Parts: sequence; structure tokens; C-alpha cells
Amino acid sequence: MSITGLLLLVVLGSAGVAWWRLLKGKELARAAAAATCKHHGLVLMDDTVMLDSIQLRKEDPVNAWGLKYRFDFAHQGILNHGGVVLLAPGHRPVIVIETSEGPLIEHL
Repeated sequence: MSITGLLLLVVLGSAGVAWWRLLKGKELARAAAAATCKHHGLVLMDDTVMLDSIQLRKEDPVNAWGLKYRFDFAHQGILNHGGVVLLAPGHRPVIVIETSEGPLIEHL
């Protein structure tokens, strides 16, 4: 196998692993958002979350990256924006929902 072929294999393999992790992260974030919304009598709109950012943190070299997902929810029939799910390797998901009384923070 040539160097070019090996390099191409490494790049494609890395892209595949990154895509798989993002997919698994989205599934985990959706489940966490749905469970939190249900627990607090909210409705997760469209039963989905959207990737907002991939966060890189210099201050924590062991857990140097995390995924941030956003979601919309409804409370008493009124659409609200401001739901966030934070995922970091080795940590439980953190869900933050902005309400009129202030942020609701859940650690699943």
C-alpha cells in the first residue's frame, strides 16, 4: 500500500469515526432532552435536537471537547426557544432550559 493510499485510509477512517460520534451524540442529546421535557411537563418540539457547536476547552485537557445541542420546547402551548444539551466524554448530559423563572438545569 502506498503512502497516499494509507493517508487516504486514515483520513476516511477519521471522518467516519467523527460522523459516528456526532450521530451517537445526537441520539443521546435527543433522549436527554425528551426525558427532561417530559419530567417537567414540557413538549420537545419536532422530537429533535440540532448541533449548535463543538466546544474545545483548553482548561481541561482530559475532557478537551464537548458537543452542544439546541432544542425548542413548548410550555402550555407556547413555543419557547432556549433548550440546550451539553455532552462531554465521561460526564453525564447536562440539560439547561431557559424558563420565565430562570434557567432549569438538569444532570442526567
